[in-house]
Amino acid sequence: SLAQLGALGGERCTGPAAATFRAWHGAIDVAMKGGDPTPLLRPHVHDECVFRPPTYFTPWVGGDETLLLLSCVSEVFGMSFTYGRQWLSPDGHDWALEFKADVADTGRSIDGIDLVKLDEAGGMVELTVLARPPNGVDALKREMLKRVPPRLAALKLRKLFS
Repeated sequence: SLAQLGALGGERCTGPAAATFRAWHGAIDVAMKGGDPTPLLRPHVHDECVFRPPTYFTPWVGGDETLLLLSCVSEVFGMSFTYGRQWLSPDGHDWALEFKADVADTGRSIDGIDLVKLDEAGGMVELTVLARPPNGVDALKREMLKRVPPRLAALKLRKLFS
């Protein structure tokens, strides 16, 4: 059940939304063990997902781009990532997930909230991450800049030739 994963709400959660929530938590478990969360999440992320991370002014659009960022941030947070309170709308299509994490080996940490919106099919269509404090977000941005550009270039090349 969703309550076993720490969720409050979701009393009338749809099957697709529950499947996405379970996949999300499964992907976090995989990432914390050093694995790639992408295969678990890909079926649950809409191709036009809009991702608003705390480290960029403009949103990222695309399922592959969203997964690329999630994969990179899972490396930055490593095993330090934990969820606290988790709220789901009654139908399970809107989530607010409170988290804490250390930012690599920078000595900084962040507290934040993942705001997730699903479509009727249970696909993630929006992911907004709010985080604080500013020095933790700045450290996160620096760590992400070490990882994202080469992977994003490779993704763009794959898309160009596919």
